[in-house]
Amino acid sequence: MLLTSFNFKGKQVLQATVRDITERKKMEELRLENERLVQANQVKADFLAVMSHELRTPLNAVLGFSTLLKQKVAGELNEKQERYVDNILTGGKRQLTLIDMILDMTRLEAGKLDLIIEKINVPDAIKDVLNLVKQQAQEHKVTVKTELDLALENIYTDEQRFKLIMFNLLDNAVKFSKPEGGNVVISSKKEGDMAKFSVSDNGIGISEEHAGKLFVSFKQIDSGIARKYGGLGLGLAIAKQLVELHGGTITVESKSGEGSTFTFSIPIEAKKTHKK
Repeated sequence: MLLTSFNFKGKQVLQATVRDITERKKMEELRLENERLVQANQVKADFLAVMSHELRTPLNAVLGFSTLLKQKVAGELNEKQERYVDNILTGGKRQLTLIDMILDMTRLEAGKLDLIIEKINVPDAIKDVLNLVKQQAQEHKVTVKTELDLALENIYTDEQRFKLIMFNLLDNAVKFSKPEGGNVVISSKKEGDMAKFSVSDNGIGISEEHAGKLFVSFKQIDSGIARKYGGLGLGLAIAKQLVELHGGTITVESKSGEGSTFTFSIPIEAKKTHKK
């Protein structure tokens, strides 16, 4: 409030002028908060980039030497040694996938993830993903089957991200199986100019109240489930964003105690210039 005085017809008059600075103050606070968030995101991105590099370096060495052992460059391996090497390779590749997943989430949040579109063979790509979860499926007594459309042999997509989508859905299906095990079915179907993929299981399923949390980053649907089954809560969130980045959609149908079916559709020929 600003006080001023002036003389009016021989009398001293006091005038009060009120300046409302509330709106200006709010705008300044909002500007500062936006700057803080931008800086925090940059710090997070830099940290993840450095940590990913530090994790990749020794992991690549582990995978490299394991591959040489697998190829028997240093000599023959007995049956037990070959099995051990296979386990090291599978575990190492899973860790590498997790690192890529975290990096992709950072790039997606920053809008800096571009797709590398190329022609891929669908059965071969799915086979590669199956190899990553083979050991885990055996441990959970889960049988994985494929029902692939012969008319959908090749698509044009980002192979690494396509495999990451499939891995996240398949990994979840195996992870959330029932104690006695179960079945998982991967299917593909050509529908016009779209490629449709589904991962179905007869696991623990998801209640309707928790369904809305499935595609939220770092959000476990239930703390008890998180402790029992593990996971960062990243997989489905990344899968959804990568599917949408391809110009597709992803849905889920599930019933608690009876299993789940995750279905996503992407263009058979994704656009090379498509960005988030």
